[in-house]
Amino acid sequence: MSEGPERTGGPPALRVDYTNKDYEALRSAMLEVARERLPEWTDHSPNDLGVVLVELFAYMGDILLHYLDRVSGESYLPTALERESVLHLLRLIGYELRPPQPASADLTLLFHSEEAGPITIPTGAVFKAERSGSDEPVRFRFERDDLTVDLSTLPLHRDDEGTEYRRLDTLPVVQVDGVVEGEIVGSSDGSASQRFRLARRPLIDGTLELRVDEGAGPRLWTPQDTLLHSEGTDRHYQVVRDGDDDAWIEFGDGRHGRPPSRGRNNITAHYRVGGGRKGNVPPGTITEAVTSIDGLEEVWNEHPASGGRDAESVQEAASRGPRQFRTMERAVTASDFEALALRFGAGKARARGAGWNRVELFVAPAGGGFPTDTLKEELREEFRTKRMMTTLVDIRDPRYERVFIEGALYVEAYYYADQIRQRAEDAVRALLDFSNVRFADRLYLSKVYEAIEAVEGVRAVSVDRFATPSSRRRLPSDGILSFGWDQIPVAGHAAGIRFTQVIGGEDAP
Repeated sequence: MSEGPERTGGPPALRVDYTNKDYEALRSAMLEVARERLPEWTDHSPNDLGVVLVELFAYMGDILLHYLDRVSGESYLPTALERESVLHLLRLIGYELRPPQPASADLTLLFHSEEAGPITIPTGAVFKAERSGSDEPVRFRFERDDLTVDLSTLPLHRDDEGTEYRRLDTLPVVQVDGVVEGEIVGSSDGSASQRFRLARRPLIDGTLELRVDEGAGPRLWTPQDTLLHSEGTDRHYQVVRDGDDDAWIEFGDGRHGRPPSRGRNNITAHYRVGGGRKGNVPPGTITEAVTSIDGLEEVWNEHPASGGRDAESVQEAASRGPRQFRTMERAVTASDFEALALRFGAGKARARGAGWNRVELFVAPAGGGFPTDTLKEELREEFRTKRMMTTLVDIRDPRYERVFIEGALYVEAYYYADQIRQRAEDAVRALLDFSNVRFADRLYLSKVYEAIEAVEGVRAVSVDRFATPSSRRRLPSDGILSFGWDQIPVAGHAAGIRFTQVIGGEDAP
């Protein structure tokens, strides 16, 4: 603070420095005011009572201004950091954060060739995959209606030892952690806008069945995305998730949806929980049937399970929410189809018009790989009510184009050469990680050099191959690899990223 122009008949005016927001700045500013207004106060040592009071007020001001800044920052989407803040801001435009998505997989089943006649795979049949580094297996569940198959109509399959089996392709399954049946959600008191929290999480979308007993026995109520369009007599409810991904059931207020009648423990729920990246298990890992199935000898997944995603992050929601608002839950343009596919849970999506009424939508599931038949069917159903009536949506698999990078690595002295080589190769693979690439991407050789040279212990690097299988040159003349409309770059096979020469450094002990 400093003096302004003098005013006749009063003390000099003070200009306030509004950048003084932390403890030290506030303390210095208040002591400066004290020197001007109380010149007789000369002892500003830490043991003076006045200084102690000044420091207490500076401490209080520091805390108050911190929270004022936080309130200001959390009030705007670009600056909000708290998940709860982003959740409420996006609800203003009708956008809900995406909950965890369960992975899906297609299983192959082998039956004894001697078995004849029909067998039934029941709804809810459970299979599991052992997960490396964890004692808890990943469970998958057959969610469709009972499947009855006549084994005599299945094709024969001969293994390496010459044993014959009957082979069933394919059985679609979904990752489910558990099934909750008959959970008592709560007791209705008959009031408006009642809310109840489900005991387990994360709730898998579309699996909740809610029943309310209003005196005539449990009755199934209908879920709605919002109660704004419900009548006062409609038995409707909506599911709202909080920042911790707990699912809350909200009933109407009598004007938009009716509140349930009074009763004791009269609200019950059936639902499934699961989802997340843990369900994206590698091929050949879903190998055990928990549910007994007649004649079943062997089961496995030929392709990786895919589509499992964790809850949408704050950063994803802040960037995707406004774009989603512009689509208004309708798919008209190519970007609309891409936005809705990503919102549904696809890892990456690219759309283009393939005719006057046909859209080609290339989809890569979360975690990479190829979309399962289950994911494709669910996406088609998602677009059924959002596309124009005459539009046909053709969901296609992506094409993964391998990238090969080779060169010579120069290692600083006193560093182990093998360790630095491994770190440099890992840095390059991170550039080609599924989360860092996209459809029709462009890869720059300069970024490869940048990633390698950032590794501690690397003195220099010389890349002599930066190419794809279809490249005519080992190095592109402009240092750029470009990919096709439906292509996603991936690291080549295990030896695709390697340094054939490592110069300098020391041998590992």
